[in-house]
Amino acid sequence: MLEVNRLSHSFAGKVAVDDLSLSVDRGEIVGLVGRNGAGKTTTMRAIMGILDPDSGSIVWDGRPITRSDRIAFGYMPEERGLYPNMTIRS
Repeated sequence: MLEVNRLSHSFAGKVAVDDLSLSVDRGEIVGLVGRNGAGKTTTMRAIMGILDPDSGSIVWDGRPITRSDRIAFGYMPEERGLYPNMTIRS
């Protein structure tokens, strides 16, 4: 089971995620839905280990989550992360 406990993160003093807690049982498929700026991407980046939260913990099966745990997760961001005007070769 995945547990997010009291997760918080800010960017330059602007709060993106404020004291979020949630749990996901084994085998569940979960989507985060909300308006722009609600903290969905920041939460997923923290779960995936892309950024370190300011506070809180992320636990997998009762222990701190590891890189090897994360490789078993699926994550589909809205954006590909590529620049639309960038060519493959310059």
